[in-house]
Amino acid sequence: MSRVLITDDSLLQRKTLSAIVADAGYEVDTACNGQEAIEKIQASQPDCLLLDMLMPIMDGIQVLEQLKSLDIQLPIIVLTADVQEWLKDRCLELGANTFLNKPVKQDQLRQAFENIFTPSIYTH
Repeated sequence: MSRVLITDDSLLQRKTLSAIVADAGYEVDTACNGQEAIEKIQASQPDCLLLDMLMPIMDGIQVLEQLKSLDIQLPIIVLTADVQEWLKDRCLELGANTFLNKPVKQDQLRQAFENIFTPSIYTH
């Protein structure tokens, strides 16, 4: 079973997202800030990271930069209420796969998982 690490400083968001992720059939782990997420990823890399942008201690951009500097590659879905285009571009540049605006709709998150976890029938 694929494991998803949900990283968000909001307990309500972690609970809400955990329910959606578990309902979609994935194992759930959570982190309340970017530093905790990096520690968990280094200890046991998840199959996907759900990453909030605005968090204390280490924000989402810092997490993406740290993962890149450690050469850790994993599918990343960025979740944020910040809709600035530069932020989206920077996240994608740092290795994020998908960028979803909060509040996240369940069907959008399920589609993002499907895109990440379903192998493409096309090979390059």
